[in-house]
Amino acid sequence: IGATINIMYISIAAVGANMPADDSLAACVAIPIALTSGLDPATAVLLATPFGILGTFMDNARRMVNGYWNRKAHRDAQALNFKGISMDGTIYPFLTQFIVRVPIVFAIMLGVSRGTTAILDVVPQWLLTGLSVVGGILPGFGLVLCATFIGKKNFLPFFALGFFSMKIFGFTTLVAAVFGIILAIVYVQLAYPKQEGEEPFDMSIFKKKGGFEGALTKRDCHRTAWRVMLGHRFGNSLEAMYGTGVGYAMMPALRKLYKGKDEELKEAIDRHLLPYISEMSLGNCIMGAALAMEEEIAAGSEGIDGDDVITLKSSLMGPFAGFGDSLLWSTYAPVVRTVFIPFALGGSVLAALLMEPFIRFSACLASIWSFDLGYKMGKRSLIALLRGGWMKKLMAGAGVMGMFMLGAMGSSYCKLNLALSIASETLGGAISIQEKLDGILPGLLPFVLMMGVYSYFEKGGKYLRLIIITLVACLVGAFLGIV
Repeated sequence: IGATINIMYISIAAVGANMPADDSLAACVAIPIALTSGLDPATAVLLATPFGILGTFMDNARRMVNGYWNRKAHRDAQALNFKGISMDGTIYPFLTQFIVRVPIVFAIMLGVSRGTTAILDVVPQWLLTGLSVVGGILPGFGLVLCATFIGKKNFLPFFALGFFSMKIFGFTTLVAAVFGIILAIVYVQLAYPKQEGEEPFDMSIFKKKGGFEGALTKRDCHRTAWRVMLGHRFGNSLEAMYGTGVGYAMMPALRKLYKGKDEELKEAIDRHLLPYISEMSLGNCIMGAALAMEEEIAAGSEGIDGDDVITLKSSLMGPFAGFGDSLLWSTYAPVVRTVFIPFALGGSVLAALLMEPFIRFSACLASIWSFDLGYKMGKRSLIALLRGGWMKKLMAGAGVMGMFMLGAMGSSYCKLNLALSIASETLGGAISIQEKLDGILPGLLPFVLMMGVYSYFEKGGKYLRLIIITLVACLVGAFLGIV
């Protein structure tokens, strides 16, 4: 059940700190209710959907309250109340999260679970059939939504190739992943041939420049990088986004740099509590560069001040947010999930234990590497890194593989079958329309449906509206005996 729900939310990513749907709440409510009521996974997916949407409202309530903790952190910074800043960035937002979510979820589960079995005993079969059909379709919507996040229409043929390759040849997911990698390499070589006289990418920007010989040690920098990566979302608010978490993360290093300079320390902590939003794994290089600038300011370097730090963060957070979200969370993470989810559907507990930790561990490694890169390279090299031609190749290759794997997953987990048949006296019985369609092209209906949904999302369609339309259509279809 958990794996089936995961397919629907395979592309879930809090882009811009806004949670499009709460997959955790959806699973925490739907799975126990489905188990106690004997629901099949497809129906459980439908049950999960409204709670996933409810979670976004609960998350916004949490973020609204967290705005208070950011304002308090600014006051604590002026009072040099370091314990207060730590509480404002971690413990207080955590308690807010607990209060907003746990009692409400407990009440929902208690009320819904007691009434689900009684309701199922009296509902007609066509209604259960319609709900089951919706549950079989929704995972495909999640995959298509992920394809729109990748955002390359010219990659759609690879989605189709992955879909029909899996449908016709029955590849395993690992084999499909290998084919996806090969396709990505071939595409990049053909689409970006080496031009005559083309200068190779300047790899010197990756070489050590200055290193950790200043006031901050490698341990200090890595401690800051870990605090940024693991603590930035606690205090996420509607007013300052990740500002509270960033200020908390930078505080120990700033205290060391500005030791004995209380007024300068107040200003330094205060500017890192300002509104900030970016992808914090590959984008952690911005924080590394900002810390290097703080080190220069604290050392008395001329020509650089606190406003320069603010400008650095505000000018680079957008580009790195787009790069990090696209590559890591909208492409890499869904591809990893496409490899693990089939094992979870087969009942392997290792998939549940390894899938998300593998993704998070990769993100943490990227975060440390990125922070070091930013600390050693500085702003100019970061801009050169973003503009490097190899970046386009990397994004293109990741897009091709991502589209291919999403198509392969859609082939296996988006299900739509017609129940209609046509009486034929010549053949002495009824002819199944679904069998005829499969004879023409296996998986034709689910593929056409997903392409229609893709077009709908591309035109700015709303996910909730699509679910409602799908629900109504499937219930009508089940009542009429069409599906």
